[in-house]
Amino acid sequence: MKTYTMILLCLTLFGCGAGDGTGLDQDGQPLDPDAGAPEPQPPIDPDALQPNLASIQEKVLTPICTQCHAGGNAPLGLRMDDLATSEANLINVDSATNPQFRRVEPGDAEQSFFYLKIIGDPSAGNQMPLGQSPLPAETQQIIRTWIDSGAPIEAGQATVAAKHSASADGKLTINLNFSQSMNRNSLNADEIRVSVLKDDGVYELQSNLPSLEWLSDSRLAIKLSAIPTDASKVQISLNQPNVSSIFSQSGVWLDGDYDGLEGGEVSYEYTINQ
Repeated sequence: MKTYTMILLCLTLFGCGAGDGTGLDQDGQPLDPDAGAPEPQPPIDPDALQPNLASIQEKVLTPICTQCHAGGNAPLGLRMDDLATSEANLINVDSATNPQFRRVEPGDAEQSFFYLKIIGDPSAGNQMPLGQSPLPAETQQIIRTWIDSGAPIEAGQATVAAKHSASADGKLTINLNFSQSMNRNSLNADEIRVSVLKDDGVYELQSNLPSLEWLSDSRLAIKLSAIPTDASKVQISLNQPNVSSIFSQSGVWLDGDYDGLEGGEVSYEYTINQ
């Protein structure tokens, strides 16, 4: 009888692989089957999230990103404690990890390290938020829209971001992306100033007017067809420095210099590859 009891005890202790600790924690308790799984995201209502930093702060940065990126110990100094702090640490700030990018490059999500991080682009390293599920695809798209439309801070702010494309025949196109649907009649070609930097180091105002092509109510292509061969830079500017001449379909004046106030000059400079 004693021999039979000892056999049962051994089978109980070592049978079915239980004796090697498989499936048990350090206290001998069954492991949580969800241990090590990414933490669930707080729900984000895609209909409530809007492409401006104030909305993104409220719906994404505060409930999710500030779990790490807040206070003095925020990684790489990237604090997102509140709207003003996020604006100061994200927009037009060089990435501490890869200085060839900015954290948020207004008008260009593909050159924004913050966006590359949240979509998991291999060039940006670990996908954020770290240790959590990736942001929903709808949220990623709204953040992309926010950046591509000039990274406006508040809802209703009319901002603009510029990108260029150059062709082999010397033609240059400056693409403007507005954060709102604009009144097309509020901008004429004769209100756009085009200057080129010559070899003598002096900017020269061009007399030839550019052509304008509205690709949509929020996208405008400014096309320059005649650039001097000895020019090293081209600069375009529009909107008067202290007042605004360009406004949206809802009557919001353009914030050209991106200071949070209506009005201000828009200036974009392109360096010609010699």
